[in-house]
Amino acid sequence: MLLVVLGATMHCTQAQPNGVTAELRLGQNQYLPDEDLQLKVVIANRSGQTVVLGTDKLWITFSVVGEHEYVAPKLGQMPVQGPFTLLSGQAVTREFNPTPFFDFRQPGRYILSATIKIAQWKQEIVCKPVTFTVSEGVPLPLLGDLTFGLPPAPGVTNVPPEVRHYSLLKASDLDELRLYFRLTDKNGRTLRVFPLARMISFSDPAAQMDRANNLHVLLQTGARTFTYCVMDPNGNLLARQFHEYGLARPSLHLSDDGQVLVEGGRRVLTWYDIPAPAASTAKSQ
Repeated sequence: MLLVVLGATMHCTQAQPNGVTAELRLGQNQYLPDEDLQLKVVIANRSGQTVVLGTDKLWITFSVVGEHEYVAPKLGQMPVQGPFTLLSGQAVTREFNPTPFFDFRQPGRYILSATIKIAQWKQEIVCKPVTFTVSEGVPLPLLGDLTFGLPPAPGVTNVPPEVRHYSLLKASDLDELRLYFRLTDKNGRTLRVFPLARMISFSDPAAQMDRANNLHVLLQTGARTFTYCVMDPNGNLLARQFHEYGLARPSLHLSDDGQVLVEGGRRVLTWYDIPAPAASTAKSQ
């Protein structure tokens, strides 16, 4: 993803003699093993010249170092190539996800660094590193291993189902408690880790699978508010809604035909809903 801001005033972490600066930004400070790392690289051009970047796969390189000088091995080549032009006075943001391409799954503290090469000047920009922590989540009682069979592809019949596992975990980041979704295969290999929502300490999340083996999760996020999410067997977020107390507390209900519904309470339409509500009915939260 490439965002261009004309004439932007950027706060950069390290001054460069050529007038081009770069900054690394993480979406959060703590992650679970295999969770996507939300990394943004903000590049600002104050050189007075046009700069062309992204013409080869080595225009930006990353490294991840853990505790005790552990260098995280590369697991693959991160897709970074894609040329773009940066006029003087412009700033761009490029987004990357290093998680599938580096082995930093062990709990601990890590330092992420990046170097940008400007081929036309034969110069490099060394970004100031950012730090993050990887920590294990705590599986929720009774929701730490929900086993199911992956529905077959269209037209495929008479084959044993591929077994997968859903689990819900909680993890604390400073003063915030979060609920996470994790999807694993029959060998315990993680296929997806996804943060569902912030949760309160006394929240008792409920989970239910529908007839298509989608996982429905309802958790309390405030004194009177709840978040409802639906994840599919491939780890994709299908739906997100927000509910609150009405005449009763919101709860999950499994119908006789295998559908899962939220009963009780009252739905609150917001711009964060997935799918998004109609513009005439949604309100900001």
